[in-house]
Amino acid sequence: MEISKKLASQIVEVVYEVVKKDTNLIQPSGLIIGSTDRSRIGTYHTAGAYAITQGLPVSVDKEHPFQGAREGINYPIFLDNQAIAAIGITGNPEELKAYGFLITKITEVFLKEQKLNQEMLSKDRALHYLITSLIYDNIPNQTQFDALIQEYELDPSSDYAALSIRFQDASLEPSLRFYFASIGCPLSLYLYPNEWVVLFHRTQFERFHPDDFSARYQGSVAAGLGDFVPLYQICRSYANARIARKHAQSQQLDFCDIQDISIEFLIESIPVDMKNIYASRVLGKLTEKERSILLSYLSNNLALKETAEQLFIHKNTLQYQLDRIAEKTNLNPRHFQDAFLLNFALLCK
Repeated sequence: MEISKKLASQIVEVVYEVVKKDTNLIQPSGLIIGSTDRSRIGTYHTAGAYAITQGLPVSVDKEHPFQGAREGINYPIFLDNQAIAAIGITGNPEELKAYGFLITKITEVFLKEQKLNQEMLSKDRALHYLITSLIYDNIPNQTQFDALIQEYELDPSSDYAALSIRFQDASLEPSLRFYFASIGCPLSLYLYPNEWVVLFHRTQFERFHPDDFSARYQGSVAAGLGDFVPLYQICRSYANARIARKHAQSQQLDFCDIQDISIEFLIESIPVDMKNIYASRVLGKLTEKERSILLSYLSNNLALKETAEQLFIHKNTLQYQLDRIAEKTNLNPRHFQDAFLLNFALLCK
């Protein structure tokens, strides 16, 4: 494992606080990469290199001189049963031996933490590569992708669904990570800047309860669930999940399933400028009063009597208004197909 210069600096500073002696961190090559004596960084330390190769503490004194080394003691640092560095303390070796166990353990703790962080980062990168390759339908490296499919035990013949979650409070990220891990969903990932994506297998989805999720994150998220599709078509499910999520946002909901589809739902997926163009073309010549009459007529399922009563007008007056609407729009609201197009235009407003 390669030790960063930043970590080396942290280690020698902490050890110095314990022993109050100049401290060096030495690579297997003998190069000092961290020291409380800045002038020694980048110089060669033969005693430290020897301690690493022998796997034993090496003292430096008048009877045991080493090139590039001052009086002191050098302890090999082990990780996974391998000597990967040495920690060298300047001073009387006999006096410093009392600190040997403590300073080696301090150093090992730092190195184990770095290794764990690197492993977690590597795992996160692999997961990010796998999920983004699937949801964006873009696989840069097929060999690496196939290896990850096997590692995560994904079945290309099984169905999966995507969940897209939008959140504004960045502090929710660890909570979402914990939540999906707790219900056994390993394909769970944060996407910058404010999206969380989950890929569900059907068996995993059985452990996800939308009502519980909504109660847990009420008012903090907008989530959309796509449909179940074969693994290599998950990009389609993700696209639908984003549509469902946008619907949840517009309706101030915490969760929405693409299966709960409606015409309003579909309209939301149409670009705003296209909706405005269509609504203007169909309804542009109508007055606000005529639009209100049309909306009431359509809401009453094209029933003249109920519409006239609701509007407090005579049926003949309503008939006249409907004729005017038909003349202006070239669509007869009494005919089902034309009524649908008129209703669609109203929904686009």
